[in-house]
Amino acid sequence: MLICLQYGLAAQSSSSEQNIPIEITSDGLNSYQDGIAYAEDNVIVRYGLDTIYADQITFDEARREIICRGNVRIYVENRTYRGEFLSYNLDGGQVASEDFRTASERILAYGDSIESPKENHFIIERGGITTENREDPSYTLRANTLEIYPGDLAVFRNVGVFIGPVPVMWLPYMAIPLDGEFDGLDFTVGSAGQLGTFVRGAYTTALTQAWDVSLHASYFTRRGFGGGADFFYEPREGDRSEFRSFYLRDQDNGVDLDPFERPVAPDPDRFRFSYKNRSKIADDIYARADINIWSDRHVTEDFFREEFRNEREPDNFLEATYYDANFTLNMLARFQANNLFSPTERKPEAILEFKRQQFFETFLTYEGEASVVNFSQDFDRDIGANGGVQPTEYSAVRYDMFHQLLYPKQYFDWLNFTPFVGGRATMYDRTNDFSAPGSITPDDETGRLVVNAGFDASFKISKTWDNVRKPEWGIEGLRHVIEPYMTAQYVLPSETNSDFLGFDNRVANTRLAPLTFSAFNSIDSINKLGAVRHGIRQSLQTKRDGRNYDLLNWNLYTQANIIRPEGNSLTGSPNLVATTPAFTDVGLLADDVYSHVFNEFEFRPLPWLTYQAYAAAPVIDNTFTELTHSLNWQLHPAVELSLSHQYLDGISVAGVSFTESQRVMARMFWRLNENWQFEPTVGYEGDDGIIDEASFTVYRDLRAWKAALSAVYTDNRLNGQEYLVFLSLTLKAFPALNISIDN
Repeated sequence: MLICLQYGLAAQSSSSEQNIPIEITSDGLNSYQDGIAYAEDNVIVRYGLDTIYADQITFDEARREIICRGNVRIYVENRTYRGEFLSYNLDGGQVASEDFRTASERILAYGDSIESPKENHFIIERGGITTENREDPSYTLRANTLEIYPGDLAVFRNVGVFIGPVPVMWLPYMAIPLDGEFDGLDFTVGSAGQLGTFVRGAYTTALTQAWDVSLHASYFTRRGFGGGADFFYEPREGDRSEFRSFYLRDQDNGVDLDPFERPVAPDPDRFRFSYKNRSKIADDIYARADINIWSDRHVTEDFFREEFRNEREPDNFLEATYYDANFTLNMLARFQANNLFSPTERKPEAILEFKRQQFFETFLTYEGEASVVNFSQDFDRDIGANGGVQPTEYSAVRYDMFHQLLYPKQYFDWLNFTPFVGGRATMYDRTNDFSAPGSITPDDETGRLVVNAGFDASFKISKTWDNVRKPEWGIEGLRHVIEPYMTAQYVLPSETNSDFLGFDNRVANTRLAPLTFSAFNSIDSINKLGAVRHGIRQSLQTKRDGRNYDLLNWNLYTQANIIRPEGNSLTGSPNLVATTPAFTDVGLLADDVYSHVFNEFEFRPLPWLTYQAYAAAPVIDNTFTELTHSLNWQLHPAVELSLSHQYLDGISVAGVSFTESQRVMARMFWRLNENWQFEPTVGYEGDDGIIDEASFTVYRDLRAWKAALSAVYTDNRLNGQEYLVFLSLTLKAFPALNISIDN
């Protein structure tokens, strides 16, 4: 039997202009009288793309509601509803059910009953949810009340966590965001030499759509109990705030004492509090903050090794930036919050930077900046431990102004030539001169004038081969671009930086510093200089997806130090000797006209293959050498390989020499199948022939959970060897869940 009703959809439907019929078929009795349709025995209801199966249905045309009984299955787009009794409203999408089950992608939800009091809001009584869409899931979260807001949250009240049929945890409240990655539960057990056997657990939940909280606790047999709470706030895309906390009463705070690395035992109260923020205040105003308060300088090294690898000394600053088409205004406050390190405080700093722009109505271009900063050089409180000399802190207010005029022009339709001339005036309210390490003698204010002049020159030549096509390599034509370039800079200061103790001095390094003042921001390191940097850039390009794609980039260059700096531009602490002749404005370069030839190379023919190399080859024998290689190669969709090698020789900083250091790192990730993955890594130091770090991790996919078993070995040289073994069990991120039935 067939019943067919024809009428227009309500305003909620995106197809309201069409007349879509409701078609009801059944093997048994069916009827239609006074706006009520009834059918039984293998009933099938079709309404557009939606289909309903049931043993019995009653359709109220006036209320536009279908009442279904017996083996009910409703298919709405990519969602499925099952139950013994279910009512479904065609217009508003409201659902009410007894013995309810629904499946959406990898989500399975069920309950004794469900109702939808309003659009995009479902309430399930005495129900559960799992990310395994199967009849016997390995885990479920069961709650007295489960509220689902599709695309937003799943909120549990009085919830139990079940592994199979076994309850393992009870929580009064739990909320899971359904529109992003989320690890609700995370357990780790392991053993480490300095920590002992340990257990870690974390429980993460969403308080609202914008607020998440993670509660974590740890127990270390050698150190004791620890824990904290982390909060995350994302009010909109791009804005994020996070607060992290940790506290532990250390039962063995002297376990790692070392006369060089740890001369002082930390206080037993170990803690770490951090706040990070980035936000867009207005279309042209941005703010950032990074505040870290530590109990001691080794707290993250002991208890948060991954954080320690990324940040060994915490930063503390507040910053706001205003962007304009012609200038940028930056306000910065950097401060010492721990008294554990030796930072340069800026309390505060204001910088007004004028972008390169036309100088009034002339043919010239102007760029410049003006700044004022209140500097304070603080020192680690433990420098003077065990009989050492504690340096004296010093400070000064610095006023600086820089202006530069440029004349960019192209000659002969191919030569780009830009001469420039500039001037800088810097004033300090005290010289902070020192007569010996550990003693500071504040003097009267001092100032300095700097004149600079130079030019930038470059031109490009290219050759194109349109007929070169290799689809298997993603090559649609080739273009080779060669760009010779030259930059010259002459700097004449009224006083050298040996006449005062600076703050933002350069740190010794193996890289060339920027040559022009628009990029060189270490004002206190400015010294007498005459240099010409020249080289050749090359690139090999092709077309991919309608855009230029660089297959290869190569920069080969050197620098002629015609006028070498006077004195020492790297003294930022009274503990550094100011007369080290090898220190110059360009880092560790020796006092020679031509000291090194530099080579930067990158080759990335495919998204899954990248090779990079950097080399600093000495022109004379008594200078340093550096050679660095790295290769990232996805050999197969299931295998990734990373290799790196760094060679350093002839390094000498403050009397400490490093000779023939060869560092090799290798990492592989192998996805054997959907259930098993392996990740070995190894680090080798060729100088002493020691494997100083190695790890091996096995990942096992347990459907809803992911397990990782790791073994880590570290050779700390003088501080001995360390072994770490741990097992981590993590609840996978919930995929997007959408139960909405509004078309």
